[in-house]
Amino acid sequence: MLKSLKLHEVGLVPELNASFGERLNIITGDNGLGKSFLLDVCFWTLTGTWPGGRMAMPDINSTEPTIACEIQSRTKSVPREAKYDFRTQSWTRQRGRPPMPGLVIYAGVDGSFAVWDPARNYWRDLNAAKDGDQWPRAFQFPPEGSCEYEEAGSGSDSGTIRNDVANGLEEWGRVLCNGLIADWVEWYYRRTDSMNEVPAFQYLENVISILSHPLEPLQCGEPRKVFLDDSRKFPTLKMPYGTVPYPQWSAGVKRVVNFAYLLVWAWVEHLQAASLRKEEPTERVVLIVDEMEAHLHPKWQRTILPAILSVVESFGANIDVQVFAATHSPLVLASAEPWFDETRDKLFCFNLQNPAGENATVTFDNLPWAVHGDMVGWLTSGIFGLEQARSREAERAIEAAEAFMRGATGELPAGLTTPEEITRELQRLLPGMDPFWPRWIVQVMR
Repeated sequence: MLKSLKLHEVGLVPELNASFGERLNIITGDNGLGKSFLLDVCFWTLTGTWPGGRMAMPDINSTEPTIACEIQSRTKSVPREAKYDFRTQSWTRQRGRPPMPGLVIYAGVDGSFAVWDPARNYWRDLNAAKDGDQWPRAFQFPPEGSCEYEEAGSGSDSGTIRNDVANGLEEWGRVLCNGLIADWVEWYYRRTDSMNEVPAFQYLENVISILSHPLEPLQCGEPRKVFLDDSRKFPTLKMPYGTVPYPQWSAGVKRVVNFAYLLVWAWVEHLQAASLRKEEPTERVVLIVDEMEAHLHPKWQRTILPAILSVVESFGANIDVQVFAATHSPLVLASAEPWFDETRDKLFCFNLQNPAGENATVTFDNLPWAVHGDMVGWLTSGIFGLEQARSREAERAIEAAEAFMRGATGELPAGLTTPEEITRELQRLLPGMDPFWPRWIVQVMR
């Protein structure tokens, strides 16, 4: 697991220092300030693989960019440091076998995934010298329907990573993952097989049930043929309004189920690999999730983060899970209030300082946890920075009304300089039961 991270001259924050929570780390901030970048770096420090080939590129004016971290392995805490070599345009790391952080799973906001398995990836590169740089690459799943990509800086002989979660993953002629479509069908028909030691389909049903909304549960259905010209059977979901096959799932449902499948696939493969190697399965899982609320209805956003935290527990007892979750959703943060534990969890925020000035800077802050009560409280907190949870036009009208009430007539904008103009604008923008009306009526319109 990742205990700490220090970035020097890498990214928008000149000196980023973070000591992470052992269970949950929520990362917020405006667009373009570094949330996804930080998740990419976290995955790389743990696995040695840049997800999607997105290697961190320091600014050309940097002098000595470094990435330092502390990883908790099975037996001890291990410090690591990498320096950027401008000549080779690559990061140079300490050589030798890396510490084993546990099973690491990254769910990208674009629908891509990356998985690093200590039982499969740790000894995966058969051609690596035992005393050489032995950071075997993680399994990577590009977004569905995307072009193939290669590991950044790996060269043409590294093997192309192709396919996606639905159709599987092949590399160097080896089938690394059968894919959701094939595995679902096999697991479904083998679910009563006494020889199937790992109950994969039961895991899948449990995880999908946990991740779906309690009032709109997703139930795994029997596979069925969908297309005339495709001989495969496809997964189906029993939804409140009927049974829907995989090709017709919505973007939100597909992302949730793809995530559920990757979790189950990674865990089942890990158990089987550990058994073949005659070693104990890992007791540590790191989940890195970028905007899991994407495509989800607000009522699903309110349940998804607690579900992610509890989903690994369905695999068995004595598993420690560490989650890194980037989010833009005030509902996600509100949903964390009942169980956020300041001794194990942390809240971080990227902030843009002096945005209108010439010397704008980005900071990365570990914020104290505070209960704001609801979505509106979070929207108007320092995390999201809105003055009011309204349209910009309604906010402008209320600000004009407040300026008029305190006698600051010089601050009134054009078109909102009289009580009549302000009232007409308020009537246009605010509902009749808005809590601002009593103040305006009592002080101005009486």
